[in-house]
Amino acid sequence: MPLHQTVRDALPVRLGDRKYNIDLTRLVRATVDPIRQGFDTQGTPGEQSLNQAGVWKRSRDDWELGAGQREADTPESGLRRFHESTGINPWVKNEVSLLKDTELAWSDTSTNLYMATATSGGTDYVYFCDGPNMQASNNSFGSTDPIIDPCGDDILGIASDGTNIYVVGNTTTNAKIVKVTGTSHTTSTDGTDHWMLNSADGVWVANGYLIASVGDRLTVLSVGSVASTNADIASDSFNQVDSWTSVVGTPVGIYAAGNQGQQGRIYYIGINDSTSALNVPVIAAELPMGETVNVISEYGGLVVIGTNKGIRLAQITGEGYLTYGPRIDITNGVSYLLSQGEFIYFNWNDYVSPFGGGDRSGLGRLSLKELTGPLIPAYASDLMYATDEDIQGIVIDDGTLLFSVSGVGVIKESTSYETTGSINEGRFRWGVTELKAAVSVDLRHATLAASESVAITLTDDTTGTTTITSDTDATYTPGIKSVSGVVGEYISPKVTLVGPGTSTPTLHRWTTRAIPMPFVAEVIQLPIILTEQTQFDNRDVYQDTYDDYAYIRSLLEGRALVTFEMGDESKTVYVAGVNYEQGAVQQWSDRGSWFEGVVTVSLVTVQGD
Repeated sequence: MPLHQTVRDALPVRLGDRKYNIDLTRLVRATVDPIRQGFDTQGTPGEQSLNQAGVWKRSRDDWELGAGQREADTPESGLRRFHESTGINPWVKNEVSLLKDTELAWSDTSTNLYMATATSGGTDYVYFCDGPNMQASNNSFGSTDPIIDPCGDDILGIASDGTNIYVVGNTTTNAKIVKVTGTSHTTSTDGTDHWMLNSADGVWVANGYLIASVGDRLTVLSVGSVASTNADIASDSFNQVDSWTSVVGTPVGIYAAGNQGQQGRIYYIGINDSTSALNVPVIAAELPMGETVNVISEYGGLVVIGTNKGIRLAQITGEGYLTYGPRIDITNGVSYLLSQGEFIYFNWNDYVSPFGGGDRSGLGRLSLKELTGPLIPAYASDLMYATDEDIQGIVIDDGTLLFSVSGVGVIKESTSYETTGSINEGRFRWGVTELKAAVSVDLRHATLAASESVAITLTDDTTGTTTITSDTDATYTPGIKSVSGVVGEYISPKVTLVGPGTSTPTLHRWTTRAIPMPFVAEVIQLPIILTEQTQFDNRDVYQDTYDDYAYIRSLLEGRALVTFEMGDESKTVYVAGVNYEQGAVQQWSDRGSWFEGVVTVSLVTVQGD
């Protein structure tokens, strides 16, 4: 029969709801190695091939797939992507270095500093709008040639055909689209060097066609022809956009982007093979509701879409339709694009650095050398200037990047370097959610010049942090350095490069080693004395041997989690086995219902609260 609880409480060991006496001479306890012996099934050796019995490694020696990845080592993660950066150039294989700095090339308080480039008479010019005027420079802004009031009022838009510049401006009664060549323009008759087009608000050059917008209208402007509704591509009756924002030429035709309320739409404009006339626009793609189009550009058969929420790539499919990919979110949206080599530069207004340092606006960079997923380019922040004002144009002049900032002026890429830059590499979990402790870091970099340094900071998900810095001139590595005090489910490395401005340190690789700290299970072989009478602490305790055995078996069969107490220790366990070893059975009980002896109960501890 079951024991009365007050009597059973005299016994020293609790298992579930009952207490027992045990044979201390047979008690066995042993921990279970939490690190399973692994084996490498991949064809290419790597960190996964190393023995897992010691410290675990995480390394990075290539950053070419850019930013945007917070979780660094999940199954979906890319080994060559990081979370975010400031002042860092990740676009050279197997290294990172500091970006070039920026400087003010031309101060200007105007708020319409739209930019373009053209070559006239063998001279390369950079143009930017300046209220109602324009400025042209052919000497890196050592000076400019003013082009006074070509449209009669503030300029609203600018376009280039490579040789000529076209600008649109609205007067109080009319609007002009004026052609500028070199540093001059004329006021000749309508249709030769300028076109009178009431309420015009945009101008573009696409596939050799000069196209202007008037609200929801699109019209072609021809040399020698007066602007008229006869040349409309999309007329007032089109009624599918409120306004047009961008037009671009591609090898398969022209694309025009506009917005209807809070939805962006992109239209395909085919070209009649017989007459060279432009066909009526047909819908090529619609963006999700709430996302509007600011700008579109073409690159290698792809269409790049800058929106109020970020940037997308689109692929041209049959009959001019566009299939666009996931959006890269860019705070404050994207309104300007510039293609150069394998890269596409875009404006990044009021960029909030994850590392502090005050307000900055400047550029981001897409790399189309290698995509991170279907229609997802690699990207990272790029050149920045100390302002929170909006970027209004991006051009390149003789290999030098320039961008204009509203109310500030024209900013150019400097010959000097940033003095500091950092990368947040993302959160490393070492493939498990268990705690792990960082034990060492290792940096490999080019030989350091004077005032250069490379540092790596490890931060856990609580408050632990440590920094190892390599800053000794003429060294190429600090070697493997021990660290402590960084313990967490994940550990986030941050790399910081510092230089004097005249040079940049170059990092080739970092390695962080950590020890996993999983729960260590214990197997307890508990020898329970099951006799009708047992004695503990000078007290006789009577037991129903079969009832107690049946209770223990129920714990085994139900795999119930129960409390195990012995002395001052309390653990959560489950019963993994019940065994009467040979010689452990002593005799039948007096009532003959069961036998007496020592039953060994195998317990396995589990992680509790």
